[in-house]
Amino acid sequence: ITTKLDEKTFHTELLFGVTGSGKTEVYLQAIHKARSMGLGVVFLVPEIALTTQTIERLLSRFSEQIAVLHHRLSDGERFDAYRGILSGKISIVIGARSAIFAPVQNLGLIIVDEEQDGSFKQTEEMPCYNARDVAIVRAKNLNALCILGSATPCFETYYNAENLKYGQSTLTLRAKQNPLPDVKIVDMRHEDDKKKCRALFSDLLLEKIEDRLKKGEQTLLFLNRRGFFKCQICTSCNETLKCDQCDVCLTYHKGENILACHLCGFTQDPQKAFCKKCCSRETMRFQGPGTEQVERALKALFKEARVLRMDRDTTRHKGSHDALYREFKSQKADILIGTQMIAKGLDFPLVTLVGILNADSMLHIPDFRSQENAFQLLSQVSGRAGRGDFPGEVILQTRLPEYPVIHHASKEDYKTFFHEEIILRKQFHYPPFKKLCRIVLQSSESTLLDQFGAYLTHLFEKTRETDVDILPYTLCGLTKAKGQHRGQIL
Repeated sequence: ITTKLDEKTFHTELLFGVTGSGKTEVYLQAIHKARSMGLGVVFLVPEIALTTQTIERLLSRFSEQIAVLHHRLSDGERFDAYRGILSGKISIVIGARSAIFAPVQNLGLIIVDEEQDGSFKQTEEMPCYNARDVAIVRAKNLNALCILGSATPCFETYYNAENLKYGQSTLTLRAKQNPLPDVKIVDMRHEDDKKKCRALFSDLLLEKIEDRLKKGEQTLLFLNRRGFFKCQICTSCNETLKCDQCDVCLTYHKGENILACHLCGFTQDPQKAFCKKCCSRETMRFQGPGTEQVERALKALFKEARVLRMDRDTTRHKGSHDALYREFKSQKADILIGTQMIAKGLDFPLVTLVGILNADSMLHIPDFRSQENAFQLLSQVSGRAGRGDFPGEVILQTRLPEYPVIHHASKEDYKTFFHEEIILRKQFHYPPFKKLCRIVLQSSESTLLDQFGAYLTHLFEKTRETDVDILPYTLCGLTKAKGQHRGQIL
């Protein structure tokens, strides 16, 4: 990597290393080299939660001023940061996806940590972009070095590295030579039978949590679903209560006692909820636990334990990420429950146990990348365990233990998983073998939307190139959002 910096020519390097292998240390040494050459640096991280930890490490190594850019900055803070960058007083910028556009002087090094993360893509508002791809293009235009770091790179990145379009540096061992965590898969169907209900915690996980509490070690519990209950279902006709404006379930938040749409923000009193199909109110039942329910259950089971929760609900206020991170880091809490924002990059030396409460929730998403995304998330969250002086352990709860992605993720066997999955990608003409262009149409009138979708498909068919395949117009997986019906053409 330092050789490529010396060459001052465009190059993309995949830094591929197991979780805890010291990728951040490689980044810091590359930054030191770049600054010694008078080059500016942009360092992208996927979650705001990761900036606190990364900034601490940067400040411990570099005395110069560092700018932090993300969407929660006030206008004044953003103005001050950009003024410092434009004047050349600030040469190191760290931040989420929008930081890639920072006007750093003499930019020579761009680092994209956890390059596979979906949060680098902006799709909700214009302009739509993927910060990782922008990083590569910007590095090319400036003859700079772009480092893409990950323990579970996206398939396109790894495919490009395997085919020598990118360089590849590999870290096969953890930085302290300690082993990867021991992963135990628990079939929750057996737990359901024992408890005569749908179990939230396995007996093994509860036993391991109690053991960590006795030892004074920390536990991290992962459930990628916030709220108290995921949804409300009519037991008479199986209809799910959904938002009037969106095709998504209303999530129950017990703390505020509301049903809320996580897409448009609509809220409703749960006492007034009724089935819109059969008009029944008495048959409505809550289903699907969220992080709020897990927090309450743990506090009831382990009354002496200090429990924290990190999700979008507990981090909505400015500075809340930092406060939760520092509280857990300083060992003022024993258990941290969270969604995917706790799965990547965070380094807590005393975390020796990770519990994955429901691995199956990631496996049935209608997206050709669903298995890849599930593998990445399961591997990343497992990698939070055993990063210090004590060995780590992972309890992976699933009702689908036979799924290949569960097996490969439990062993952090990225290469085998990649080579199995890439065969299917080639067979179905998915990336990296083909490029997909998705045109999304939106309208408040569903009939008008369908008519225009059919017309547009016909128009494309008449004018298409010979090497372009066009699939018929169809509704999006999310058929309605914020009052707009949605359709797509691939």
